Amino acid sequence: MKKFLVFIAVSIFFVSIAKGEVIDKIVATVNDRPITMYDLKELAPFYHAKNEKQLLNDVINDYVIEDIAKKDGIVLTDEDINQFIENVAKNNNLTKDQLEQKIEQQGLSYDYYKEFAKFNVYKLKVMQRIFAPTIQIDEQEIKNFYNNHPNLFNQSTVVLDIIETRNKADIDDAMKQLQLGASFDSVKEKYSVDKSEPKKVYLSDINKQLQGIIEKMQVGQISPIIESSNGYFIIKVLDKKDVNLHFDEVKDKIRNLLFEEKLQERFTSWLNGIKSSMDISTFNED
Repeated sequence: MKKFLVFIAVSIFFVSIAKGEVIDKIVATVNDRPITMYDLKELAPFYHAKNEKQLLNDVINDYVIEDIAKKDGIVLTDEDINQFIENVAKNNNLTKDQLEQKIEQQGLSYDYYKEFAKFNVYKLKVMQRIFAPTIQIDEQEIKNFYNNHPNLFNQSTVVLDIIETRNKADIDDAMKQLQLGASFDSVKEKYSVDKSEPKKVYLSDINKQLQGIIEKMQVGQISPIIESSNGYFIIKVLDKKDVNLHFDEVKDKIRNLLFEEKLQERFTSWLNGIKSSMDISTFNED
């Protein structure tokens, strides 16, 4: 499954909750704001916590960040949250409505997913306001990273020809024609809504779902039918090559990577320090 949609209906470390146990009991407070066992249970599928202790710490961190953000005058709107969710959906080739359906089909709470999204947006806004303006990345840092990590800049390029349709019947007909021996060009001309020339792209720039398919294909091979939120596709691989990316091609990506690393380091250090000045309590379950 796509990385943002790897949800678990009930996290493994909650399986042991005994039948009849009160799951709305308070397990922690942040400045007198309670976190309940029910909150943890509903939020757990959206975090990457390895155990309940880590999950509780992550949720406490998010409560702290929200508290600091509000005190600093950072305003969060419904539009901010919706935009975050739409971006997640887009990264998974889904619409926002389809993402909501995926979540609810797995027995999860979309309201708690929106709460998780809210925490993420607060975190981004705090980072952008407090730390981003203070971080500088110079050219030498970028060059050093490029020279010290040569394997990162040896990438595959592929040339792809694509048949794209809006409905299942057309893509099924197109596939039948290909299987009967018709040329890809003629089938594309007849059925595809996009008749543009084949495209040369870096494999790493393609979404993860397609990467996995294309990596296994040989030059000249035609893919099975691929369904996405935008329609239906058949892909033909025309060429594959490994190339060394020049410094000028990747320096902006390296700058962004180094920026994000420094941003996360400063943010984590700040968060650990700020927590010591806040009224945070946790309570044993027994």
